[in-house]
Amino acid sequence: MEFRQLRYFIAVAEELHFGRAAERLQMTRPPLSQQILALERELGVELFVRGRRIELTEAGRVFLEQARRANEAVDHAAQAAREAGEETTRLRIGYPAAVASRYVPTAVRTFRERFPSIALETVVGHTGAHLMALKAKQVDVAFVRLACPNGEAISFRPLHRERVLVAVPEGHPLAKLRAVRAEHLAHEPVVLFPRALDPPFHDHLVNDVCDRSGVLLSVVLEATTLESSLGAVAAGLGLAFTAESAVGLLSVRGVAFRPLEATAPALQVGVTWRRDTTSRAVRQFLAVIDELARGAGLATRDGTAYRHKGHHPDTVLLTTG
Repeated sequence: MEFRQLRYFIAVAEELHFGRAAERLQMTRPPLSQQILALERELGVELFVRGRRIELTEAGRVFLEQARRANEAVDHAAQAAREAGEETTRLRIGYPAAVASRYVPTAVRTFRERFPSIALETVVGHTGAHLMALKAKQVDVAFVRLACPNGEAISFRPLHRERVLVAVPEGHPLAKLRAVRAEHLAHEPVVLFPRALDPPFHDHLVNDVCDRSGVLLSVVLEATTLESSLGAVAAGLGLAFTAESAVGLLSVRGVAFRPLEATAPALQVGVTWRRDTTSRAVRQFLAVIDELARGAGLATRDGTAYRHKGHHPDTVLLTTG
C-alpha cells in the first residue's frame, strides 16, 4: 500500500464522486479509479458501493477513519521535520520593551557573534505578549519578568532580581519614607497597568503583595505606558508601580521613587522557553545565558539561583535556605 493511495481514497470518500475527487487531486478519473481498485484488491475488501451513487461500505467507513488519522500523523511528522530544520537555522527572541538589563543585549550580541549561521529575529514587546507568543510558537525564547519562575508549559532561567518601586508625587507623605510597605497603599488612589500587558507583574502586585497584606488596591486609572503612568503620578492622580530597571528609561519631573517592601517572592528578570522545545538553537542560547550567569556569580540549577562570592555589584542574587 502506498501513502498516496490513502490520499486518493480520502478524497473519493469525502466527495463520493470520482470526477470531483479527481479534480480535487488534480488528476484524471481513470488512474484514480485504478488506484482505488488496486487498494481494494490489496485490502481484500470493497470500500465503495458503486452504482448511480457512490457510497462507502462499512469497511470503507472504518478505513476512512483510520486513513484520516494516518494522514494527519504524516502531515504532523512532515511539519515537525520542517520546524526542526528551521530551528537549527533560526532563533526568534522576545526582546523586552521596558527592561534596562545589561544582560539582555549582551546575551543577544554574544549569541550572534558565536553562531553567525543562525538567523536571529527579535520581537520587541511586554511580558504578556511574549508569554502568548511562546504559547503560540511565534517566538522560541523570551526575556520576561516573573515572580513564580516555573509553570506547566514553560521553563525559566533567572538572570537577576528586580525590585518593585512605587512612584509617588514628590510632595506626597510617602515620598518622605525610605521604603513603602503594602499597608501604606491602603486608601491610596493607584494608577495601574492592564493585566494583559504584564500578567506576572500585575498578579504579583495584586495577589502576592497586596492581598497577602489585606490591602485592596483602589485603581483610579489604567495606563498602558510607563510615560502615561508617571505623567498621571506627576499630576497627582495617584501612585504607580514600576520595575526598577524601567526607571532608568524615563525621568519625569515631580515624581519620586521608593522601593516597595513586601514578604512576597521577588520579581526576576530572565529568559523563558517552552518545555517541549527540541531546538538546538534554543539550547545554544541557554548555554550563553548560563555563561553570563556564571560570570555574574549566579550558578543556575533547575531555574534556582545561588549566591556566590565575587558577584557583580549590579546584580541582586537569590539565596537559598
